[in-house]
Amino acid sequence: MVAQDRFGLNEAIRCCHDCLAALLTASSAGIRHGDIRPENVICIRSGSRHPYFVLVGWGHAILEDRDRPAMNLHYSSTYALQEGKLCSASDAESLVYMLYFACGGVSPDLNSVEGALQWRETSWSRRLIQQKLGDVSTVLKAFADYVDSLCGTPYPMDYDIWIRRLRRNIQEEDHGKEVDTSG
Repeated sequence: MVAQDRFGLNEAIRCCHDCLAALLTASSAGIRHGDIRPENVICIRSGSRHPYFVLVGWGHAILEDRDRPAMNLHYSSTYALQEGKLCSASDAESLVYMLYFACGGVSPDLNSVEGALQWRETSWSRRLIQQKLGDVSTVLKAFADYVDSLCGTPYPMDYDIWIRRLRRNIQEEDHGKEVDTSG
């Protein structure tokens, strides 16, 4: 569980990569997670030089449009809070919020959906989320910009391109050593 962890560069990029890989696999079967938050991401450190992250909590996954996602004022996507549904970028938007907070972003006191929506609008428009993730990595900032451009739209997520970009960053950090980033 990543709830109490504060991510550095390596962990943030690996978490984003591993979670996107899981979301890509699920989306190919028409499934959306709908509840991405720290308690649903497990960091595995055993036996490997680098940690890998597993997205858990698929018990309430969204299979059909009529299914309602879990509501979390800090991590739910804007569309989920507004409409009670997920759009194509909803899981990625939730992942961006989780990374933002795990990388040291200020966690606001949210006590209503209206307050959560206002925080999102202000944070995205002032580019606070993108700036915080940019302090960690330019690829994470670019990912946040991409997700921001898709929030609430019908356009599909391009998981493949972001998985490849994140994988390149992982390999660069390992100084060219071969890394198993599949899965």
